[in-house]
Amino acid sequence: MRPKKQPKPAGACSVCQALTRQRHYLNHRCDQVVNGRRCSGTFKSAMTFLWDPCESCEAAGKVGTQTCRECAGFGWKMYG
Repeated sequence: MRPKKQPKPAGACSVCQALTRQRHYLNHRCDQVVNGRRCSGTFKSAMTFLWDPCESCEAAGKVGTQTCRECAGFGWKMYG
């Protein structure tokens, strides 16, 4: 049985490209730490972004029982 595909991320940081599935994070400051400091970017909607399914986990977010390292468990990567 194949694992179910993850939904595409709802938002991405405008500076560090961190992803989120939480819609209430949109237009709020990113909470990722970059070079020892909190990122200065904000989460923007990713609805119009082009996405590729992760090749390692086939968009499931997991490889076996482990979280996929290639996509950080999101199952999708930004096209590019």
